[in-house]
Amino acid sequence: MFVQSSLLALAALVPISLAQISDDFENGWDKSIWPIYAPQCNQGGSVTLDSTTAHSGKNSMKVVGGSNGFCGHIFFGTTEVPSGGDVYVRTWLKHEKALGDPHVTFIVMPDSGLGADKHLRLSGQMDIIEYNREDDDATMPDLSPDGIAASAGIPTDTWECLEYHLSSDGTIETWIDSKAVPGLTFTPGGSNANANGWGTSYKPDIQGVYFGWESYSGTTDTFWYDDVAIDSKRIGCSASGGSPAPAPTDEPTTKPKPTSEPKPTTKPEPTPSSSSAAAASSSAAPSSVGASSAPASSAAASSAAVSSAAYSSMAYSSAAYSSMAPSSSGAAVSSSAPPAPSETCEVEYVYV
Repeated sequence: MFVQSSLLALAALVPISLAQISDDFENGWDKSIWPIYAPQCNQGGSVTLDSTTAHSGKNSMKVVGGSNGFCGHIFFGTTEVPSGGDVYVRTWLKHEKALGDPHVTFIVMPDSGLGADKHLRLSGQMDIIEYNREDDDATMPDLSPDGIAASAGIPTDTWECLEYHLSSDGTIETWIDSKAVPGLTFTPGGSNANANGWGTSYKPDIQGVYFGWESYSGTTDTFWYDDVAIDSKRIGCSASGGSPAPAPTDEPTTKPKPTSEPKPTTKPEPTPSSSSAAAASSSAAPSSVGASSAPASSAAASSAAVSSAAYSSMAYSSAAYSSMAPSSSGAAVSSSAPPAPSETCEVEYVYV
């Protein structure tokens, strides 16, 4: 009864929805999670796991664009994106050739709001990063001198952190190495003097995120991607790809603790039989609860009163709380454990 009540109380603290997906590729490339994406045609491009360069660890994903124009495109990615609200994407990336005048793309996102087989793109053109809608070819920022100056390029041969946010209300935000890029920012009701061609009616509704290369003039380049994460809240550049940390929050992070401490008048001495039962219970405790949660069985609880030491082990630490977050097999795991809630956790104690 003691263990059952304790586990139910702890389970109530775990949120129903967890972060989406993240990967540092240290366990390899799971193609069932990150399949290749090359709509309409696939001629000459390649995607491989590369152990010669990485942002963290030893592995990254390498994409080599083909020389056959549009059909030389190739991407890898996922459809595991949050729906109906906010999508945050973070990737560390590196490439060989500077962005030039020709239009190229290094991230594509199928967008149901743009029509069948149409994409929102993160592209390069006129030496800078831009957003580009495939249906009407609109860009943000405008490709005017002021618009170009309000965006940013991507340096070659160095790892850069790229983050962006898309919201169903039309908001678009972009950060490079944690610094906001004004020319790649649009907020409904706000102002971006360099996004006149973007309009105000567009509402992103992406169905996937794919990283790679696409050219519309035969230009080629090689990109590397590492520590990729997708979530419904901002991830930040400091979080690892394997398990991204949550965005900063003002919510309290104090540990939950019982409302009152049982104080038995005497400390019972365990009999040999109860010690044996407690030891057997400890070895049989399920590993999913985590190493720092208190393993005890109803048999041990019924054979001896709970000591103050047993009580102390039930004060759940934030580490024990984090261990309740499930992880999937392979390299991809759910991204972040939420901050510990501020409510108290009431645990039932039974004395016999």
